[in-house]
Amino acid sequence: LTTALTLHLLKVSGGTSTQACLLLPVATGMAHLLAFSYLRLEHRKKKKKAQQKGGGSGTQPGPLYVIWPRIDQKTCLKSIVTAGLVPVVIENTLEGDLLRTDVKAVEAAIDRVGAENVLCVLSTSSCFAPRAPDRLLELAEVC
Repeated sequence: LTTALTLHLLKVSGGTSTQACLLLPVATGMAHLLAFSYLRLEHRKKKKKAQQKGGGSGTQPGPLYVIWPRIDQKTCLKSIVTAGLVPVVIENTLEGDLLRTDVKAVEAAIDRVGAENVLCVLSTSSCFAPRAPDRLLELAEVC
């Protein structure tokens, strides 16, 4: 029931193409680690299928970068590093009295490290003032 309600909330909040969601009964850092592990596993599966079809070499490492619009919470940064990934920190922009996601800087960071080297963009929908929630829909379009 909780998953269904959360999925409905995501859709009515603008994420109309959202097909599924997952709620994890763990703290933030552990949830991040589980998500990073899953994303790496999926990447390895795709890479293995491509190799079996005769494409790509097995010597290239998987994506190592996590694009992270900065929030002042150590858990996010610790989970990225603990997973053996490299954070690419994106500073926010000041708009009025709020710190907002710099979507153009996220795009530039993806271009700089190469989209194939990015495991994910780690964003947040809740945070403490003066930081505003990330521009999730705009980030989703970038991704």
